[in-house]
Amino acid sequence: MKTSLTPAAYRVLVVLGLALTLGLNMGCKRDPNKLKHRYLDSGKRYEDQGKLKEASIQFSNALKVDHNFGEAHYELSKVYLKQGAMMQGYTELLRTVDLQPNNLQARIDLGNLLLAGHQMDKAVDQANAVLAIQNNNADAYALLSAVAATKGDRAEALKQINQALAIDPNRAAFHASLGLLEASDPATGSSAEEQLRKAVSLDGKNVNAHLVLAALLEKKNDLQGAEDQLKNAITADPKNIIARASLANFYIRRNDTAKVEDTLHQATDELNDNSTGADLLASYYIRTNQYDKGAAAYADLVSKHPKSAPLKLAYAQILLAKHDIAKVRQISDELSKTDSNLPEVAVLKSMVLLDDGKTDEAFGVLQKAAKANPENLQVKLWLGRAALAKGDTNVAQESFRDASRINPRNLEAQSGLAQVSMQLHDYTTLAQVAEAAIAIAPQSAIPYLWRGMAEASQKLWDKAEADFKQAIKIDPKNPSAYLEMAQLRLVQKKIPEAQSLLEESLQYNPNSSRALSLLVSTDLFEKQPAKALSRVQEQIAKAPQNSEMYDLLASLQMQTGDAHGSLTSAQKAMQINPKDQAAVMAYARAQVGVGDTAHAIATWQQWTKDHPNDAQAFTILGTLQEAQGDRDGASASYKKALSIEPDQAVASNNLAYLMTETGGNLDVALSLAQTARRELPNSADTADTLAWVNYQKGNYDSARDLLEDTLKTFPDNASVQYHLGMIYSKLSDKANASLHLKKAAALAPNTQTAKDAEKELSLIG
Repeated sequence: MKTSLTPAAYRVLVVLGLALTLGLNMGCKRDPNKLKHRYLDSGKRYEDQGKLKEASIQFSNALKVDHNFGEAHYELSKVYLKQGAMMQGYTELLRTVDLQPNNLQARIDLGNLLLAGHQMDKAVDQANAVLAIQNNNADAYALLSAVAATKGDRAEALKQINQALAIDPNRAAFHASLGLLEASDPATGSSAEEQLRKAVSLDGKNVNAHLVLAALLEKKNDLQGAEDQLKNAITADPKNIIARASLANFYIRRNDTAKVEDTLHQATDELNDNSTGADLLASYYIRTNQYDKGAAAYADLVSKHPKSAPLKLAYAQILLAKHDIAKVRQISDELSKTDSNLPEVAVLKSMVLLDDGKTDEAFGVLQKAAKANPENLQVKLWLGRAALAKGDTNVAQESFRDASRINPRNLEAQSGLAQVSMQLHDYTTLAQVAEAAIAIAPQSAIPYLWRGMAEASQKLWDKAEADFKQAIKIDPKNPSAYLEMAQLRLVQKKIPEAQSLLEESLQYNPNSSRALSLLVSTDLFEKQPAKALSRVQEQIAKAPQNSEMYDLLASLQMQTGDAHGSLTSAQKAMQINPKDQAAVMAYARAQVGVGDTAHAIATWQQWTKDHPNDAQAFTILGTLQEAQGDRDGASASYKKALSIEPDQAVASNNLAYLMTETGGNLDVALSLAQTARRELPNSADTADTLAWVNYQKGNYDSARDLLEDTLKTFPDNASVQYHLGMIYSKLSDKANASLHLKKAAALAPNTQTAKDAEKELSLIG
């Protein structure tokens, strides 16, 4: 019987029905178990479609609901590994195995990742754990075979892969692995080819099988067959970068430049959304020094794919190689607006800022990037470099250590640690870094140089020499190896041999200012300034754009009395490198030498205007102002230097002394003098200033003791002799007062010091 409902009753039923439906839906949404599986399923769909970023978001959402959801950890690990984020993938696999110890495939994946990281014993542990659960697991035997092959145990590797094939004879990857092992022995070459052909017949998408078969065919001179297999590898997986690069390398070996460029251009074009793919063509052009051609190609590619950040970053690398900083800055600005979240963009921005001399700003950018991307190798490396440029060795050391942890085999990280150790004169750590680097790259010359330097610091001359010789043996054209050996010979006073080694270093690196400077020092030691001048001028002809060599020439010219020549050389250095502080210093010194102190002051005033955070520059400016009699200006400059760098020793010392001369606060002067002495404990000047402040405060005994001790090392310092004489005069010791005042006058005739000493002598009779 049909019941008739009033409109009001019908509306009530509709509302109740909607409420019931919504309640059921909300109940589903509130059920954590259903919600996490919905995120998981959504992530898998995205993963199947190749949308890895979206997939990782959904798997992460599932883990927000249940952070112990093992299946989501495993799926997230696979996405990370596909994206090339190895550390994140490794972390997720560890978590998966911890939560799901019976997830055999996760253990196999973890084992392969451990093997790739050369943690072979841990990889074996995962394979054995799988076999303990399932003793006929073919993947576990394949993993054990790969470990044995890595260790060089071919027989064991063959045994284990054959065991895998006995369990699963139709697995293409196993046939490929057996083929690769057999290919290493000419006696089993035909069998290897058979195995590899079996692999590709079973799985046409097995890229590795195609690649190994191609290598085998190329070796037997079947070039067409090899080329076909390489092309098949690309067809099997168009996004496989190794396949693309392998085809390009095949053409490189054939000297077919046109096909090399076409292959890499097509790869870069089609893989423009992938940083490694976008970099393929750039790497080739940079390696072959075809910067203009590379820049033109990438300009077109960027125009074609204007939203591709990887392409723009690769383009920037070519422009950096071309030293086209203006265009790099333009790309950096664009990416900072559109892709500021990418760590590579932060690195590029920091490189531009460092080139602009904006060290603090670059450091800040990289610190922020490191916080957002704590496992990014390049961010850590550049943060270390920026910290070094900033003078923060603690952060530099920490950053390079992080980089070394992220990739223990990264030589750039080891190099950064070595550089920090050398700056800190920490030769114990340098030796440790050297040992680690030698283990990573025994055929690299540089780690042997580091170890040799550490040994030389301990006066282990024979060991140092052996390491320097090893570096030369590995890399006979390495200029640093000859330079280090030369410095060892200088210590041993074997001057002719040292000179020969330095000349060889310059032959391989004409821009080595250090080698040239040491050669010049040997000429001056042998009292041959004309030879030194001639040597520098000849080297400048070979390296005309080296500002440091002009700095050296300017210094030599000042020493030989050619102030005008020094002025010209320093000016040339400044033109080559406006950021060369040594050139500005040489220029100002030459200006003083020609009697133009006012212009020297103006030079440094301009420098401090351009470099407002350069404490040393303000100190130099203050020294010049003081020499010209501008005590107020000097005092202001010293105070500015100390506001930037409170422990600036020279500024502290000079300001303290100036305060004693101008009636300044002696307590403040004493504090400044003590700071200077602490920073420069072996300096006669800091001892003299501290003693003179104590003299002014009436602390004659401590002033006397300090200067008596200083005279043991610096007996010919006129100022110390004068001040000690004045102190003895206050102590009523006329004999010693007269002795030291007379020495001061004799050491500095026709100076204000001599006049002051003679005046005091006349007073004490």
